[in-house]
Amino acid sequence: MFPELTITGYPLLDLIHQRALLERQRRALDEVTALAAGITAVVGFVDFDPGRAGSNGYPLLYNAAAVARDGQILAIHRKNLLPDYDVFSEERYFTPGSVATVADVPGARLGVQICEDLWDANYENKVTRAQVAAGAELIVNLSASPFHVGKGRERRELLLRHVAECRRPMFFVNQVGGEDGYDGELVFDGDSLAYDASGRLIGLGRAFAEDLVVADVDVRSGAGVEIADRETDPDAEALDALVLGVREYARRAGFKKALLGLSGGVDSALVAVIAARALGAENVLGVSMPSRYSSDHSREDARQLALNLGIAFQTIGIEAVFQSYLDTLAPVFAGAPEDVTEENLQARARGAILMAISNKTGALLLSTGNKTEVALGYCTLYGDMNGGLMVIADVSKTRVYSIARHVNRAASRPLIPLRTLEKPPSAELKEGQVDPFDYDVVSPLADLLVEEELPVEECVQRGYARELVLRLARLIRLSEYKRRQAAPGIRITPKAFGLGRRFPIA
Repeated sequence: MFPELTITGYPLLDLIHQRALLERQRRALDEVTALAAGITAVVGFVDFDPGRAGSNGYPLLYNAAAVARDGQILAIHRKNLLPDYDVFSEERYFTPGSVATVADVPGARLGVQICEDLWDANYENKVTRAQVAAGAELIVNLSASPFHVGKGRERRELLLRHVAECRRPMFFVNQVGGEDGYDGELVFDGDSLAYDASGRLIGLGRAFAEDLVVADVDVRSGAGVEIADRETDPDAEALDALVLGVREYARRAGFKKALLGLSGGVDSALVAVIAARALGAENVLGVSMPSRYSSDHSREDARQLALNLGIAFQTIGIEAVFQSYLDTLAPVFAGAPEDVTEENLQARARGAILMAISNKTGALLLSTGNKTEVALGYCTLYGDMNGGLMVIADVSKTRVYSIARHVNRAASRPLIPLRTLEKPPSAELKEGQVDPFDYDVVSPLADLLVEEELPVEECVQRGYARELVLRLARLIRLSEYKRRQAAPGIRITPKAFGLGRRFPIA
């Protein structure tokens, strides 16, 4: 078994309309079919009908699975249920199949499904039930199921529900790696599963890594040999997903090195950890860019972090650049009091320096804003938002701290300086500045407004002050223009900014 659309990868987006690509992947399927000698291969691919066009003028396309053996395709299943919510837009590209395929192969009658065919709770078409009625003895599901924290538990519950209902063994194979989801990086975590007819786990693929799993089941009795499931930790899962997302994005985009600004704060510290694990410490540069407002402890913490991780470190002061900006703009600003403008000039000076290093060295610039800051607009366009990938844009501030503490617990010695985790967060853009939010309160509230889309009144009923809820809801609404201009992020929650959350700017 191979994952959904395994020949091309998933999602393809509008690449799917390139006729040459469709023909190339069909030739690749022919090669796989020829190699399937003495073994049955179930392979995800794009099936297309060149003689029929849809309303968009393109050939009719199907998200399909081929059952191949000894140089022949024995059956093709066309995905019945096409998701068109959150990050999915399959109805834009595919025509649904109408047959719940059962394929006769040596040793078993296979019910062949593709991803959403299994997630049938909100559909009238119950593919699994139809396949069992047609005599399927073993159900196989080819998936490209994107990761978010807790998704593994959801899949297990779903599969066990189907097993309990149909009393058939079920094998689930999932894509692993990172793929572009138009305006964000989707992570596919593998974590493939096989259950026997009584609901015992008999096969388990690695998470966040490629794997080959052999699972034995007696098709007639439906019985297999039980194995132990793995223990999961949400912070460890999130960290693994972020590392895989950075590694895969860099690989596909052609980057071998990365750089980031190191402020001495927790956000940049976590991104540095992720980058070092994804690309190797020898391929990461951390840059400290102090100004007149930068504290000694921030400089020291940034340097110590780089030393702990083994990444390259450089200090480039921005004071002269900042003063030059002020001098140049003095005639325009005459008579106006200092405000956020001067603060943003510092962020933009840093952003320009980092982009210059990226241009000169060919390293990928990683921006370090977290989901809470991005939600509330507490970030500077063309400053700290600069970069090719926004690594923790789907990680709330409270989760940033939680993952950072996990990093230190899992290491033989703290990698992230303890002071970084203990001091009040600050952008250090003016004297004595600290962030204007109590993140212990604001970060969970922002998650309620963004991820759960709760109305103001329900947030108030949960104990949040009405004035605070209204203020945050307004900031989230007003900051849409910034998010639209941000670098793509890596999705680790059910509701990330990007394709899964489409709001107007104004």
